[in-house]
Amino acid sequence: MDNKKKPEYETKKLFDTFASRRGHVYPAHEWLANRFPAYVKIMLDLDDEIRKKTRRYDEKMHELFHIVALAVKGSNPHNQQHLKAHLKKGLKLGLHPEEIAEALMVCVNPGGAMVLTYSVTCMLEAIEELKTEGWKEPS
Repeated sequence: MDNKKKPEYETKKLFDTFASRRGHVYPAHEWLANRFPAYVKIMLDLDDEIRKKTRRYDEKMHELFHIVALAVKGSNPHNQQHLKAHLKKGLKLGLHPEEIAEALMVCVNPGGAMVLTYSVTCMLEAIEELKTEGWKEPS
């Protein structure tokens, strides 16, 4: 595989696409796009397969799955920004805070109470951040 640096316009397009699909930007995404554009292209193709094809679950549910997976896998401060980014996206897509909390409560038996406490704390922080951006919490 050729990992030589590609022209800047190609890596910028890859990075912009990668960031826009995830709804947030990580410095790691830009670094990967600059150094491993073929790999980032594969990740985008996989994302197309998962999110763009005919499927049973809509994007809102995909975000809920992301939230649950991140909560169970990474209930720690290092994961907080990643989890909050998906919480914000899910809330913007119409997930209700109670729906998120209910899904997280299901995780208590296999993942422990820490998953619920940590993730609901992240959700409350995400809600406050969204409110400062003009988002209105559903009633």
